[in-house]
Amino acid sequence: MTHGRDETAELMGRLARQMSVYVSAGRLPAAGPAPDEPRPLVSAVAVEVYALARRLHEEDWQRYGSDPVPVEQVEASLVPWDAPDAAGLMGELASVSLLWPSYAYMDRGEADAVARRVVTALGPDACWWSNRDDFGVSGVTGATMDTLVTGSDGDRFVLLIHVEDD
Repeated sequence: MTHGRDETAELMGRLARQMSVYVSAGRLPAAGPAPDEPRPLVSAVAVEVYALARRLHEEDWQRYGSDPVPVEQVEASLVPWDAPDAAGLMGELASVSLLWPSYAYMDRGEADAVARRVVTALGPDACWWSNRDDFGVSGVTGATMDTLVTGSDGDRFVLLIHVEDD
């Protein structure tokens, strides 16, 4: 492991909250579906989102009753965000409940500081996405409510999914 990967994984771990805020960080696979065919970055990130949603559904989320959406739908739901807004969203998702915004999981200032460090660690050329846009959220997990933020520098990725069910 490289130091950068350790740093982003450690930082993302600080944002996780059991049964609501899930994180993943690592390296993207080098090749697309065929070894000589590179996968577009958004597609590679969508595969990571789907993989986390599928794994967590199998481990924890069966109670929600719905499966995660297919990876193609995950990819279609990803809307580009700029880095400062992605950091703000990551801090928000890590710090407050989607259902009860007055309920704090962690101090918002601390969450924002960690999120800014994550964005900085991926660098200025990283691309950022969310399933939230100006009009709403395109759910990907099968839960009543979910919102995610993910980013990649083309080699490494980070992902935070906040899930709640009423």
